[in-house]
Amino acid sequence: MKRIISLLLLASPILASAAPDNDKAAVQAVIAKHYNRPLAAHKCQLTEPPKDGQAPSNNIMYCMKPVADHTVTRNGKAARYVLYTGFAYDMEQKIKQDAHASPGLAELFVLEKTDGKWAIKQHGRDEIGAWGESPENKAWKFVQVGAQNWGYVAESSYTGQGDTTTSQNFLFTDDSNRIRKSFILSGNDNGAYFGDCDELKGREKRDCKDRYTSLEAKIAFDKSRPAVSGVWALTAKLSGVSGKKNYKNQKYIFPYNGKTHVAPKNYPLGGQ
Repeated sequence: MKRIISLLLLASPILASAAPDNDKAAVQAVIAKHYNRPLAAHKCQLTEPPKDGQAPSNNIMYCMKPVADHTVTRNGKAARYVLYTGFAYDMEQKIKQDAHASPGLAELFVLEKTDGKWAIKQHGRDEIGAWGESPENKAWKFVQVGAQNWGYVAESSYTGQGDTTTSQNFLFTDDSNRIRKSFILSGNDNGAYFGDCDELKGREKRDCKDRYTSLEAKIAFDKSRPAVSGVWALTAKLSGVSGKKNYKNQKYIFPYNGKTHVAPKNYPLGGQ
């Protein structure tokens, strides 16, 4: 499969920094108290799946560990953005649930200091990934999503019957002081199913090319448009082929509606 996706997102801003070790321990202690269900065998904290989640059985919980921790100045105050991710764990069999369609979990905590102590101000989560795992730690990027809002994004992909779909998954704050999530489809390639159409002949070759898809999108924030609830819109520049249609840096706008980024109806990769 061809290389899919270049994600052109803002790098960690200058006013964001990795957390000092002394604060990191205090922050993790606060979050451990939030979970309050350690699993010693895997050195993690257990949490239940979202009520509307995709967990394959009632026995599943998620085994959560810290992945990233950044400090920013938000609305004049120091704020900590802390990302935890975890794998699906079968409580009955005491093993990792690694079914192909089973996702992992990502959770974002935003903390502020009150009377010298860190406290959780916002918390949100999203199921993401496959084989019971969320994207690996190095896949997550800390990004600025608006003038006073930040979050994390990771690429995730799913392959079934030779068709691979790739997405960008965002967890972030907005001005409502809630954790929001956006899911942007950013690639599709079914070449593993069809193989090389040029090796075929006649109608078989034509049918193959009519159904072959290889699309990739470059995703970026669009600061030129007015922010909604303190969050910028996203743009996708799409290139590739889908049947008889060819795309070269075709631009699509994903406005933020106060809850999530919305895919335009004419976006070839579709939306949620």
